[in-house]
Amino acid sequence: MGFLKTAREIALEKTSSDKLNSQEIADIKQHTKIDTILAKYYKDQIEPDQLWHHLKEIPEKYFGQIQNNFLRSFTFQSNPYDADKRKRGLLAVENLKKINRSSDIENYFDQLIQVQKDFQDEVDRLIEYVKEDLEKNPEKRLQTFQQGNQIIIKELTVEEILEQDKGLKQKLNQMEKKYSTKFNQLKEKMAILLNKTEE
Repeated sequence: MGFLKTAREIALEKTSSDKLNSQEIADIKQHTKIDTILAKYYKDQIEPDQLWHHLKEIPEKYFGQIQNNFLRSFTFQSNPYDADKRKRGLLAVENLKKINRSSDIENYFDQLIQVQKDFQDEVDRLIEYVKEDLEKNPEKRLQTFQQGNQIIIKELTVEEILEQDKGLKQKLNQMEKKYSTKFNQLKEKMAILLNKTEE
């Protein structure tokens, strides 16, 4: 992906025999400050509406890296609360920039959330199909197995059927792969936008 390396990552890549110059030391200090602010934000110790206030003293050259942190931590599996937190974090930083691309960021983020929703809608349709099939063919819900001298009949849940049926499981995996690929492609495009330094 097109994410920027942080000064800390670059410094750690240097061999131990290299001495850090004053700019690299200053970068590490800034990143330590940023990491502290973001840790508090992720732990809900800083409200999204207050984040800009904590970041306004940070030089603008670090804003892209802060935004990349939010974008990297937003995954296909993120829940709506985490998604909203990252979106608001990205926009708080964007509002501190000289060139503001908030509408583009909102557009990309809304597309990312839509991909998650489309995937969940397709999963829900598959579950509904399985439920309807089980109503027509209730014997598919039953699983028999031997325990000692006894034959046990177990009634499976829809989730267990989805997990055990190879065809359904493969379909779910294909769906997830399709949507997560689309999600990651959008994230890459958004990373390119965040890393732009001029119009």
